[in-house]
Amino acid sequence: MIQLKLAVHHLTKSKSQSFPFILSNLMWVTITYIFLSMIYNTNIRENEYGAVANYILKLGLVFVILIAALSTFYAERLLSKQRTQELGLYSMLGLTKNNLRQIIFLENSLFYIICTIIGGILGITFSKLAFMSLKALFGAASLHQTFTLIPLVYVAVIFAVIFLVINLFDFWGLKKVNPINLWAKATKPEAEPKSHTLLAIMGMIVLALGYYVSVTVKPTGAAFGQFILAIILVVVGSYLVFITASISLLKALRKNQSYYYKPNHFISVSNMLYRMKQNGAGLASISLLCTSILVALIASVSLVAGQKNLINLWSPRDVQIVAKAPLSTSAKQGINELADKHQVTMSDPQTVTVTTPVMGVLKGNQFKAQFNTKTESTFSSLDLQQYNRIQHTHYHLRSNEILVYAPGTNYSQQTLNVRGNRYQVKKQVQSFHGSFVYGHVIYKPIFVVAANQKIARQINPQPNVYAQGFNTHGTKRHQKQFASEVQRFLKIDPSNFTSKYVMGDLLKAMFGSLLFMGILISIVMICATTMIIYYKQVSEGYADKHNYQIMSKVGLSNKETKKAIRSQVLTVFMLPIIGAVLNLGFALPAIKSVLSLFSMYDLKILLTVSFVTIGVLIISYLLIYLATTNIYRRIVEKN
Repeated sequence: MIQLKLAVHHLTKSKSQSFPFILSNLMWVTITYIFLSMIYNTNIRENEYGAVANYILKLGLVFVILIAALSTFYAERLLSKQRTQELGLYSMLGLTKNNLRQIIFLENSLFYIICTIIGGILGITFSKLAFMSLKALFGAASLHQTFTLIPLVYVAVIFAVIFLVINLFDFWGLKKVNPINLWAKATKPEAEPKSHTLLAIMGMIVLALGYYVSVTVKPTGAAFGQFILAIILVVVGSYLVFITASISLLKALRKNQSYYYKPNHFISVSNMLYRMKQNGAGLASISLLCTSILVALIASVSLVAGQKNLINLWSPRDVQIVAKAPLSTSAKQGINELADKHQVTMSDPQTVTVTTPVMGVLKGNQFKAQFNTKTESTFSSLDLQQYNRIQHTHYHLRSNEILVYAPGTNYSQQTLNVRGNRYQVKKQVQSFHGSFVYGHVIYKPIFVVAANQKIARQINPQPNVYAQGFNTHGTKRHQKQFASEVQRFLKIDPSNFTSKYVMGDLLKAMFGSLLFMGILISIVMICATTMIIYYKQVSEGYADKHNYQIMSKVGLSNKETKKAIRSQVLTVFMLPIIGAVLNLGFALPAIKSVLSLFSMYDLKILLTVSFVTIGVLIISYLLIYLATTNIYRRIVEKN
């Protein structure tokens, strides 16, 4: 069959373009299979906290499929552009439009079959390693891998749909073009893009607005919504700025005679200007993908690194019970019996009596009780005698003086206004071993220490609650069983009961799954970024080849050619990474606010992870730059 031979010929002839396309799709098939194999692993779903991990993995799968579909479509568009000239030649040799459709279909089918089969094999091979990684992050030794054919079927269906859409789009593009004109279409020069000053200004305004929303995100119930709004604004603004503002910048550089009329600048500015409409979208995509990699890794690694601090903030003891009354004698006796039953010993009992925390906002030096989307904190009070006993301190307070413990805030006011009364802040203390998160809410806890109980009730006139806790000793399994038995015995609501071991397993399942998903998604996005950069370089190399050959004939030396190539490629490469680091800089306050909803207030962890991740990304990006620059230069310099 001549159509099949031509499809195979084109696939093998264009190895420099076909091989990276196959390689990237193999990666996406592999990672999609890994996600599906985890989701359909009954052993994970039946685990104590497997439902949490399963839900997070499903969210990650949706994102992976979306990125894979868009990236595959982008790469195939560039492949199709290079294929157009060859199709034009076939049409001149007598092949009909239907024959051209068959060639396109067979070529895309070959891509699909190769990627699905080899990708499925790689997925099965690497899923073992991925499962071991998830098991380590999950912290569950009882997990074991199960194999089922369902993930393979779903992978085949998902990528069949993606390649079907690609085929339909190729057929539609072929339908609108007369086959005899395909050759002319492939060699048609691109027109100089028009300046859109209004759109450029609008893009910068939208981008600045996105940055403003990100910087002003507060750790409230509305934080996720504001963060999503900021992402949408930054995405729209980035595309407008890269597409329109870049054209305006290049035209401004062209008007600058001292800059433009130098061989390397003249060639690079001219080449980029004539293709910046498409180039700008690609640069924006690269910048946003790099930003996504940074945000995904920084957020997930920060949560895993800070989960121990989070557990300690939620509960000062291994087991803590928050109730409206102290534990009765019979309740204590029952707890002791359960401890003996599960071979657990108890120590360091502690009871802290505080006023029932109220939700509200700490703004400036004033706390206002309110419960809505702007709520940031919970506020409660206790007497100085308890604080000194727990902390082993010897503070003295007058009737109008207070101590303030507000983790995760930078409260530095000298006074605090509550319910119309003003109190002098003697000190903002840095530790309180009796602190806890009431009801496991997402808001920051604030504890105010007053001179006595009377003033404490005046500051927050709410009934007392009793946080009663103790440490436990024994095997981890016995301690978990004991904690679960205590909760059932006391018939206490889960929001008022905390076990560090139970909570630790829950957070390991949740944050471990997030980190696992973040790493896999980052691999996908790195793959997508590399592929976009590669095909951009290949596409532009073929487009610029003719221009450089003409320039060499009129006197452009080989040294000047290499200098011009370096100038152009470096300019194109630096813009996305600069944009990504700038985006992250403005996103950090929003990330910090969102992490605060998980009671992760350690800014040092966030900044350390951010700098390390940025460094790794920049090094990886420069390696991609060096590799693709050589590819671009070989295409341009090839006779």
